[in-house]
Amino acid sequence: MDHPRPSVLTALFWAYWDLCHVLRKAWRPALFAFLVLSFGSLAALVGPRLLTYDPAGQAVMRLAILVGLCFLLTPFFLAVHRFLLLGEAPTRYDFELSSPRFQLFFGWLAVGVVLLSFPSTLAAFAEAKGPVYYFGGQLPLDVDSRMVRVARIVTWVVVMQLLVLFPAVAVDAPGAGWQNAFSDTRSRIWFVLAVTILPFIPIGLLVVAVVPLFRFSPGSFTGMVAGLLWVGATLLIASTLGAVIASRLYQVIGDRLNTPLR
Repeated sequence: MDHPRPSVLTALFWAYWDLCHVLRKAWRPALFAFLVLSFGSLAALVGPRLLTYDPAGQAVMRLAILVGLCFLLTPFFLAVHRFLLLGEAPTRYDFELSSPRFQLFFGWLAVGVVLLSFPSTLAAFAEAKGPVYYFGGQLPLDVDSRMVRVARIVTWVVVMQLLVLFPAVAVDAPGAGWQNAFSDTRSRIWFVLAVTILPFIPIGLLVVAVVPLFRFSPGSFTGMVAGLLWVGATLLIASTLGAVIASRLYQVIGDRLNTPLR
């Protein structure tokens, strides 16, 4: 692409500048996304535990809730990518259900969530009491903890390589396919890892520092509301940061993604 590759430090400051710019200009869609993330995270955490005691059932229900959140958040992420890459000012929260762009973006977002949830789902099935059956057969449950750790690493690597696919889909890039996303990312994997991981370190440290403050009123309504708002705000910042990083990575390394699929 036309954009030269910046240094990792430049990309770090670029990511936070983009984050502030997006949240300032797209505050209405961001507010809706904040509400979705706040109540959605509560539903994913509490809902499965209230409806079943079976770890496997909880994992399946939690995954279904997360996929539903992907659907609700698709308009926001599309707006972020198109604002940064095309300059389209987001004015409202559009659910364009008939749009191939919306459908494809939601589909890949759901795939990413399923991949990231696979290790914990695998572990939950291993903890299930009694045999678990599927299509008339019994599912083996002798899942080793090392297998779960390996699955986490593999799925994380796969999702990292898919990251640049999302902005490509959002701007209708001619080569928006997983093969091209893998190819563009693999050739610059260390740069991708650095600019993707480093911006989240300050957020992680902030979360670790703030979490103990919510223990002043355990079980109280005030503590629950404060925790809910904090979780929603943290998830909004983290997810928006991930979207702006993906957009800038696409600008820098998205060569094959802009080549028509054969």
